[in-house]
Amino acid sequence: MDNAAAKEKESRQLLRQVQDHLFHAHGNLGAVRETLGMVEVLHHPTNPTATLNYVTPRRNTAWLSGKMVEQGLARLRDLNRTARVQYIEALYPPLFAKALRDLKLDVERETPLMLYKPAGIHGQLPPPLAAPVMPDGVTMELVSDQRGVELWWYVWQNAFYDVLTLGVEPLFVGRDLAALKLGQQADILVYRYGFPVGVARLSLQTATAHLLATALLREVRTPAMLRALLLLALKTAADRGAELIFAPGESDDDRCLLREIGFRDFGAIVCYAAGAASEESDAPNVEQPVLSL
Repeated sequence: MDNAAAKEKESRQLLRQVQDHLFHAHGNLGAVRETLGMVEVLHHPTNPTATLNYVTPRRNTAWLSGKMVEQGLARLRDLNRTARVQYIEALYPPLFAKALRDLKLDVERETPLMLYKPAGIHGQLPPPLAAPVMPDGVTMELVSDQRGVELWWYVWQNAFYDVLTLGVEPLFVGRDLAALKLGQQADILVYRYGFPVGVARLSLQTATAHLLATALLREVRTPAMLRALLLLALKTAADRGAELIFAPGESDDDRCLLREIGFRDFGAIVCYAAGAASEESDAPNVEQPVLSL
């Protein structure tokens, strides 16, 4: 196998790990997964939010026709869900997007995907995981009790916080403590001169971790603060046994910072849907889902 083919194979394996993480995470939130022909249909019996109700190609499927996808979309419609397809773009040829457009589906969301692997990607190790340098007056701590739950409730209702997420794994406020106790997530609290100013959440699934969301008071959201928070999140994930961590690249500045600490760009997770579906949108918007369960 030549070097290019080896890299391609490794990339696909990493992206499949991300896909499996999302399957498990959505299942933990109550989504049901059905196999219909060449597609998987995920749907939640009671919650219509977009990120828990979608069609995606079956694992190891290299190509799907529109007819194959339509079978899954029909199942969603039978469940009174919007016709929606979500997939990791790099796993399928560009013609797949054309097949979705031919089904009258439009791009609903396209979110950058960035990966970090402590053991290295394509033979290149990330920079050594440095200890976070805390800005003046700032402390951060990992919590596994009610404090993280309470701060997310506060953030959810407070317009002065910037909440950033990848938009593919919903952040549910209310289920937190059970997930913490099961080891499925971890919260990092940020204090400035003793006052809570931010929180970050990791979603954990065996050997993978997802930097699910960060929320910082706008006046303290600086590059130094974000860098310290990201480094602590990486250390926490590694300590929990994560061999692969993925995170959003919300803006050019965010992506630049993530690259500096060792993340690599891996395309995007794309979602196509039939028209607008406001009743299924993730509040406050599809890129920032903070939901009450």
